[in-house]
Amino acid sequence: MPLLLPGILQEKRFQKELKRLGLKKKDIKKIYIANNSILLYLKDESLCRFYPDFVPDKNTIKEIKTVHKYVEKFKKLIEFERQAEISNQEAEIRKLSGKERELIGRAILNLKGNKAGTKFHLYLVRFWREKPIETEISTGDIVLISQGNPLKIDLLGTVIKVTEKTITVAFDKKPPKWIYKKGVRIDLYANDITYKRMEENLEFLRHAQGRQRDLRNIILGLKEPDKAEECDFSLKDTKLNPTQIKAIKLALGAKDFFLIHGPPGTGKTSTLTELIVQLVNQGKKVLATADSNIAADNLILNLSRYPELKIVRIGHPARVMEELEKFSIFALFEKANAAKELFKEWEEVKKLIEKRDSFTKPSPKLRRGLSDEEIIFLGEKRKGTRGISGVTLRSMANWLVLNYQINEKIQALRDKEKAIFNSIILKADVVVSTNSMVQSEFLKDFYFDVAVIDEGSQQTEPSTLIPIMKVDKFYIAGDHKQLPPTILSEKAKELENTLFEKLINRFPELALMLEIQYRMNEKIMDFPNKEFYGGKLKASDLVKNHTLADLGVKSPGKYEKILDPKVPITFLDTSEGNTYEFQPEGSTSYENYREADLVIELTEELCKMGLDKKDIGIITPYSAQVKLIKQILIEKGLKVEVNSVDGFQGREKEVIIISFVRSNEKGEIGFLNDLRRLNVAITRARRKLICIGNAKTLACHPTYQKFIEYIKKKAFMKKCELYFLKLLY
Repeated sequence: MPLLLPGILQEKRFQKELKRLGLKKKDIKKIYIANNSILLYLKDESLCRFYPDFVPDKNTIKEIKTVHKYVEKFKKLIEFERQAEISNQEAEIRKLSGKERELIGRAILNLKGNKAGTKFHLYLVRFWREKPIETEISTGDIVLISQGNPLKIDLLGTVIKVTEKTITVAFDKKPPKWIYKKGVRIDLYANDITYKRMEENLEFLRHAQGRQRDLRNIILGLKEPDKAEECDFSLKDTKLNPTQIKAIKLALGAKDFFLIHGPPGTGKTSTLTELIVQLVNQGKKVLATADSNIAADNLILNLSRYPELKIVRIGHPARVMEELEKFSIFALFEKANAAKELFKEWEEVKKLIEKRDSFTKPSPKLRRGLSDEEIIFLGEKRKGTRGISGVTLRSMANWLVLNYQINEKIQALRDKEKAIFNSIILKADVVVSTNSMVQSEFLKDFYFDVAVIDEGSQQTEPSTLIPIMKVDKFYIAGDHKQLPPTILSEKAKELENTLFEKLINRFPELALMLEIQYRMNEKIMDFPNKEFYGGKLKASDLVKNHTLADLGVKSPGKYEKILDPKVPITFLDTSEGNTYEFQPEGSTSYENYREADLVIELTEELCKMGLDKKDIGIITPYSAQVKLIKQILIEKGLKVEVNSVDGFQGREKEVIIISFVRSNEKGEIGFLNDLRRLNVAITRARRKLICIGNAKTLACHPTYQKFIEYIKKKAFMKKCELYFLKLLY
């Protein structure tokens, strides 16, 4: 039986309490900390009988132990992942040349910077070069700027815009002059601030009180959630379908939380938008979040259709889409009348700084041990001392007096700025942010009625917990049948198990799947629908039969059946062509030269047919194959997007070409075994899906065999929509 010490967390108070009880640290076997209390297990449990007033009940014991173990587990996993991301990044920079890192999209070489003005107190620099920029670095990314060796520099910036030949970066401080010279290199960089914020939030969760404690205990299985009952509402978006409307009704009627399961193309964002509008109409203050800046901005894009909503976007202004800047808290701040007065006061501070700097700064060398007070006193007396002339002392005294005034004014101005920022947030109906930014200074002291969290199946549990600890009720949208968050550390693989998936498995009655999809031709949808979604998905009449033929493209000059504009899905089997996989030296990834050639040939032909390059997406599960295909495309001058399956999640194209890569006699398919990867790959295509792979190798896995049989069966039934073809060499 343990002892409970309530309200004691600081080490000194803990030591005093132990001493008062006649105990020492060596008497303690185990400590659990939660709910602003310490739970002690003594080595000699018989001693507990001397402290009957300190023995807690069974429920208290269970809660504190459960919370403590939960927090400590996730803090450890977060640290594993943080270290892995930093070490992986540094190892890659050391291992790969600049050109190799540029090829995989994580570096840009041979740039030259030009001043691009200022915005929101940020210094903008536009880097450019003649050669087109092909990169995975995008708006909102943190980047490392160097003169060639990124490991020898710590100049960080935030990307605000990427064009064909330029990349614009925002700096918090005035950047050095060398960035305006030739030969500048930009590298994608990992920032550990997100990890720190997750850890801070876990500590808050550990000692949560009131409603946050209730939600925490539901998540931890210590408390059961209330049931959801449908709540009627007056529909704003009349285009919503019955399942979307039902999801909103149940969400509005839920007491604790509700989950919206949104398979590909089912209008998840539209559903969340309507839910947010209805919550605001009920007088709720809404916190809308996602793990990425892009998803957060997508929420605003939909919400902005309702001009009556007061929306505020929290976050670094460089990470907000340019067309959405008007919703940024910084843009709203600049428009505030009170802020305009502050600008004048800041100008006065600048003048004071200029005046101060005209006097002698009292450096340690000059002041010779004199305190500020002594310098000011002697300066007023115009007396010299310790070898310092009276003139110098007077100048240093003036510097100190002005410096005090400047610091006081700056602090006063920052307090006024904070009051304006707080006023903007208080007036907002909807505050939009990434999960991480909820833990920033802007929202530190704010709580909301509800949180609407997007990307629930693509974010780690500690990330999802950040907005949850700010509200009385929460909603999460996601699709656990697609890929989970990417975890780098083998020790932290448990982070792949998202809170969305845990809750939907434990409480299916508090979730609803959206059933009408608006992306794919029905023939593309059919297999993933039956395999992953229980056959519940239905294609909207708007997309059910759409094909490339509707876009007016020409007939192909070669690969006629594979590229037939009227055919939505085809498979190019390479099993009889001796097209084996290859593992580059020192790499754990795979590439397949013949498949890469086929991808390029099909891409070239699609372009000749009149399809816009922007409408073609090339997907492959292996980074080595991404690199290989990109290299060939660059050599041929073809600008077509190539990415990993993981990198394409949440995206769509008119045509998707998949290179499965794996081709071996053992039937090994590696991480293609994660069937969510297959689901994501297939469901990116709108009008046409072209698969390239070794059918014999893939068919060693039962689900891939079913996929191949699905295509074979359709062909044997002589349905012209689908073909299964073998390429003979």
